[in-house]
Amino acid sequence: MMQQFQQQEEPDFFVCTCGFSCHYKSEKEMEMHIDSCPVYSAYSEFMKYIERKDIQNANIDQLRVMRAEAKVYVSRLDMMLMIYQQQQQPILQKIPSQTVQCEKCHKQFEENSDFDKVWYLENCSHIICKVCMLIICKEDFLTMKSNVTCVCGKRFSDAEIKQVLGNEQYEQLTEKLNLSLQNIIECFNCKERFSFQKGNINEKIQDQNGKLVQGEQLLHYIENRFKCSNCHTEQCKNCMSVPYHTNMTCEQYKINKAAVKCRLCDQPTKIQKNQPEALQTICEQQECQTRSKNLCTNKLKCGHFCQGLKNTPCLPCLNEKCAQDQNEDDYCNICFTEGLKTQPCVKTTCGHIFHEDCLKQKLYAKWNGPRIVFNFMKCPLCNKFLDVKVPHFQKSIEEGQALLKEVQELCLQRLKLEEKEKDKELIDPTHQFFQKPLDYAMHIYCYYLCFKCKKPYFGGLKNCQQAADQDPKVEFKQEDLVCTKCCPLLTLEDKCNKHGVDFIDFKCRHCCSIALWWCHGTTHYCDPCHRNIKTNMTKPCPGLGKCPLGIPHKPNGQEMSLGCSLCRAERLKAK
Repeated sequence: MMQQFQQQEEPDFFVCTCGFSCHYKSEKEMEMHIDSCPVYSAYSEFMKYIERKDIQNANIDQLRVMRAEAKVYVSRLDMMLMIYQQQQQPILQKIPSQTVQCEKCHKQFEENSDFDKVWYLENCSHIICKVCMLIICKEDFLTMKSNVTCVCGKRFSDAEIKQVLGNEQYEQLTEKLNLSLQNIIECFNCKERFSFQKGNINEKIQDQNGKLVQGEQLLHYIENRFKCSNCHTEQCKNCMSVPYHTNMTCEQYKINKAAVKCRLCDQPTKIQKNQPEALQTICEQQECQTRSKNLCTNKLKCGHFCQGLKNTPCLPCLNEKCAQDQNEDDYCNICFTEGLKTQPCVKTTCGHIFHEDCLKQKLYAKWNGPRIVFNFMKCPLCNKFLDVKVPHFQKSIEEGQALLKEVQELCLQRLKLEEKEKDKELIDPTHQFFQKPLDYAMHIYCYYLCFKCKKPYFGGLKNCQQAADQDPKVEFKQEDLVCTKCCPLLTLEDKCNKHGVDFIDFKCRHCCSIALWWCHGTTHYCDPCHRNIKTNMTKPCPGLGKCPLGIPHKPNGQEMSLGCSLCRAERLKAK
């Protein structure tokens, strides 16, 4: 392997066309001669180029540009000389041992076969592998203001840094460093540039775990945290990390980034070698230990671990390098508080992924408020009805589907009995419910779940309940929701020979309105009275001809069945 570099005899002396000569090592003597020799200037293409620049008549800005160009050219020459010297005289020949070791990662390399994988530093002669060299240069160039150092503290030469990074990346980092020194920051995402403004030291800052940022970390936040006003990307001005590492300085973030992290909570931990490979990086926090019990332990073909449930089909990889849509750092769209990687997840048949526990709680909790709504059965991302091919979800999903079918049948039945099938909403081609009787019925009618028999019952038009939903004073108790069949005041005399008891109404005890609520086991309320329950709330009936019920009834303050609502509507219509 060492024979690939052919040793070439190179002259030891510089010889000018005029006859002058000196040793190449005598750089000062050679420079003085080149500067003063007219013969050399006449033959040298480079000197001709310099003289054509006419620096005597250049302005200050032109001089600065030419000086920068000259520095760039000299740096490139230094780099080429260093490469040439390393190729002609490999330092590996100076190491008598059979193996060499990287001072950073301590990895061993073969003396002869691996010489192209290591770097011999010019200023300290330490050996660092090229992988570590690249990592050090990338991570430390901006934070250390280009003073990148070996583990011993001695600085890498500019030529070494440039060769490691490559010209393009070196120039990019140099430009970013110059901008930083001028207090100008470039957004990592949209590339817009801004004058950096420090934050307010009195502002209360919390990290992602709700912990208050204080002391050194707060000072670092104020002086380095930047949020782009154009695309809202958040980054660190000093180390350019995206997003900004809240509650950590750059050095702390660097250490934290290199540490072994808990697979679920991302906090530093130790490897537990007595566990399956997928669980070896789970930390000792009780929450993480509990969640890991249901976590899949399979390794996917890509080499990453599955984030799904144990003993279920594996999910697609959520690692950011492999993920197509949702990745492990995306929030769960049910809880919106933690990333998907923090818990075991499940995938719905519509293709979306959520925390298994969040989805289970969503299906269990069903709906908020008194009236039945079916948003709990829909995917938060695409609004399709949920289906999950995991056994313990099937019961909740089937119960929800059965309730939905029952409410749909009741809605269509009431729509027909109330003769609303010819409402303008259903016959107007421009309306959203044109020829959609089921959607229309589900939209206008409101149903509750009886606390006693667990069956849905009619509760009026939905716009009435929506008004109650918007009233913050409304108090909801499940035991107040009792259907007509389960009401203890219902008698055989109240039963309708034509429609049964499904459409029996009760009057509000305190006014001339139809009751929707049965409370305290004794009292029926309409919705307005239920929202404003108080003593001495009974209102007098305005009398026949003015009473909104349109029928004779007991004095307000007493319970009374109004009989079948459909039959009553038919009688009123006949009048």
